[in-house]
Amino acid sequence: MAGSRHNLVAIVGKARDQAKEILTLLESQGHPQTNQSSSLYLALVVMQKRLQTVASEAPSLGQLVPELQQLAGLCDGALAPIKPLLEEAVRVASRAPPPTGKAP
Repeated sequence: MAGSRHNLVAIVGKARDQAKEILTLLESQGHPQTNQSSSLYLALVVMQKRLQTVASEAPSLGQLVPELQQLAGLCDGALAPIKPLLEEAVRVASRAPPPTGKAP
């Protein structure tokens, strides 16, 4: 699972960086999607921090799928370039095996 988590951290990091670039551009233009862009950026920052926590405290990747899907749904208009990264993150999180060490 470490590989899946590492991949997801990298993808979310790319999406976060792209969201920051778009946010900066939209802010400078006074664009109406600035608030939506800011919300997306902050959500990605928080998600990346959650993914980087100690494995025993981090959420299972499968638990992140609905949140990633919701964030992808925000990616319209100026935020559309981020959507493919979040869709890729959904695929990675969906394929990740359940956490080990937790017997049913």
